[in-house]
Amino acid sequence: MSQHEQSLQSWRPAAIVWDLDGTLVESAPDLATALNALLNEQGQYGHPVANVRPMIGGGVAKLIERGFRAAGESLDSAACEALVPRFMELYTACATDSTHLVPHAREMLQHFYHAGVSQALCTNKPLGVTQLILDALDISGFFDSVVGGDSTPYKKPHPLPLQTCLNELGVQPGEALMVGDSGADVGAAQAVGVTVVLVPDGYTGVSAATLGADHVVSNLADIPGWIGSLPVLQRSA
Repeated sequence: MSQHEQSLQSWRPAAIVWDLDGTLVESAPDLATALNALLNEQGQYGHPVANVRPMIGGGVAKLIERGFRAAGESLDSAACEALVPRFMELYTACATDSTHLVPHAREMLQHFYHAGVSQALCTNKPLGVTQLILDALDISGFFDSVVGGDSTPYKKPHPLPLQTCLNELGVQPGEALMVGDSGADVGAAQAVGVTVVLVPDGYTGVSAATLGADHVVSNLADIPGWIGSLPVLQRSA
């Protein structure tokens, strides 16, 4: 156990801020469908879902850039941005076809809800399609704040999206826990001063243990055990 983990032994968060893709939901199949359709429209071959997974993170333009580069065509930032609206048309049409909650996600959202812990979502996915997914999966009601990749002028790892969540929740950085899967989550959390936990099987393509988080859990169900038992404060749905 690290020194920082030892200092957190008696700490209980007042709020949890969750990442979405790769943390709470498995969305790679639908993202791959949209990306491959865009690539095909531009005369390029598509990619297997397994190859698309590590391309996810950093926003839509980044996904487009990585997808085209892997297909053998390098696009500059302006060209990628120009393709974002078409990608979003394609993605919005299929965003809930195969996307589903990862194991223990609903269980953990319910656990912390009934423990009286405020919850927020901070994702680099555009807000409109994020809300579409939350509604389709019936988890919108768990979040008191939802910040998407176009909710602020910057995306994670910039601190502004996470700070916006905290402001909307009315909590200080030292009272919050960030749960994510990527270096962007770690970067944002550390910039704000928020404790950050990573899941090991997200979309980064690199080992979560190398990203500098305060802790890496084996799965979402391990989070309550790591932060200790929380008092159950029953709230009405």
